[in-house]
Amino acid sequence: MGLLQARLRSRLQARGLASFTQFYDQALRPDPGGWGAQLLIDLSTVNHTSFFREPAHFTFLIEQVSAWLRDQPTAPVRIWSAGCSSGQEPYSMAMALAEALPQHALSRLDIWGSDLSLEMLKVAAGAIYNARDVQGVSQARLRRFFLLGRGPREGSFRIVPEIRDLVKFRHIDLRTGHWPIPADFHVVFCRNVSIYFSDEDRQVLLNRLAQHIRPGGWLVMGNGEILPSVPPMFRKHSPSIFQKED
Repeated sequence: MGLLQARLRSRLQARGLASFTQFYDQALRPDPGGWGAQLLIDLSTVNHTSFFREPAHFTFLIEQVSAWLRDQPTAPVRIWSAGCSSGQEPYSMAMALAEALPQHALSRLDIWGSDLSLEMLKVAAGAIYNARDVQGVSQARLRRFFLLGRGPREGSFRIVPEIRDLVKFRHIDLRTGHWPIPADFHVVFCRNVSIYFSDEDRQVLLNRLAQHIRPGGWLVMGNGEILPSVPPMFRKHSPSIFQKED
């Protein structure tokens, strides 16, 4: 039995379902978009992520956000982590900006994280991580941005409220036509998501992301992603960073 099958069987047993056939008959067939389908999504989604992955992208984020805050002294700055998994990326955004900006500027940040997996979004909202999750985080950041668990949670690390409160999470399937989020983001991180898309679906994704980025805003992809082509409204700034034309 494969790992996915074993994990699925364990979840089904917890729900009192004795077989895959029973799962299909009682969950998938009567309600194809219900909890059974979401369970399969949660179990099959790849969730490889870490804090401050590809650090140069966060340096770039700080530079752009600082410039916008300076040039537009009252308007909010919107940032989206599309495909945020268990939340490390949007929390890294918030921490990096909290380090770089004056305290009063943080209230103007509007940071969003979205993912396909409800299970991962639950972890992200809880903001509790284990020692392995924070392995690459500096001691200075651990002291400033994390609370050390005690009692039953000893050995865990929870993001401090100052950072948690900067990030909001939404359940979004990037393959569907409805994204319940704003359409004027200054920066969108969509890193290492398109590698799971076909070439055709990748182009659809990039075009749809462009519709949610304000003119002059930025799309940040993963350093290892290969994009045969990008929509004409994007200007290439570096191999993984694109600016939407004004």
